[in-house]
Amino acid sequence: MQSLAVECLGCGTPRLARRDVHERIDPPECPRCGYLGWAPECELTEADRDELRRRPLERRALRRVA
Repeated sequence: MQSLAVECLGCGTPRLARRDVHERIDPPECPRCGYLGWAPECELTEADRDELRRRPLERRALRRVA
């Protein structure tokens, strides 16, 4: 397992999460607020964070554009 620095998309809490060979993060929920949405810290910009904080919790999913 490898560690990945992630940030909760609900409250912004950073943490180290372990990623298994199937790319699952354990545990998936935020230890602070219980929200299930997260993103790697290195992939979030301040503009992304500002946009997420303005949205209601139920609409805080980021969509990846390839």
